[in-house]
Amino acid sequence: MAKARTDSVPVSVDAVIDSLRNQGIAFRGPFHTPGKRAVFVVESYILLESELVDLFTQNMLNRDGVRALSKRIQATNSKVDLLTTRNPTE
Repeated sequence: MAKARTDSVPVSVDAVIDSLRNQGIAFRGPFHTPGKRAVFVVESYILLESELVDLFTQNMLNRDGVRALSKRIQATNSKVDLLTTRNPTE
């Protein structure tokens, strides 16, 4: 499995998976995109492997942390949609 680099200690994806299992958080994956990115379905959210590693290193890999990250991603995507959607009356 790939390892992500933190400030001082590398974190294995196995540690992330173990943490999810130990907490009873439902997940599936990893799945790989055509662009070779690893993604997981955690609860009902699709997250990149790197996002899960970041949550783990911040000691926020729990249900609340996953939900908060997903809400931030959704809010960002909504803002981008607003900026890129053309006015239908134009």
